Amino acid sequence: MQPNIMEKILNDLLSYYLGLDDIQLDKHLKEANSATKERVESINDLNILIYSNDHNPPHFHVKSKDLKIDAKFTIKDCELMRGEISSKYLKRIKAFYNSPKGQFVLQKIWDKKLNA
Repeated sequence: MQPNIMEKILNDLLSYYLGLDDIQLDKHLKEANSATKERVESINDLNILIYSNDHNPPHFHVKSKDLKIDAKFTIKDCELMRGEISSKYLKRIKAFYNSPKGQFVLQKIWDKKLNA
């Protein structure tokens, strides 16, 4: 893995933890890997999630903070499996997916959940 990808992943995780309040932080510290099992990335008002108790095929969820968007995409090729999403938001999801860390992180988190 390229060093800049690892740096980006670590910076994202650090930003995530710094954004938690004391109660949320305590919960995550007590439950090992809880943040990496579910939250993958935030893109503006969209959250990219993988649930630890989810089913095959490997996929990720995209939810907006206002819950108007609730979609599911395959990790294999970023195809929409369920939900409706505007072309504006679809472009953002595809840009994340095709970024240097997108597919790599999604697959690693999915694989890790299988071994949990």
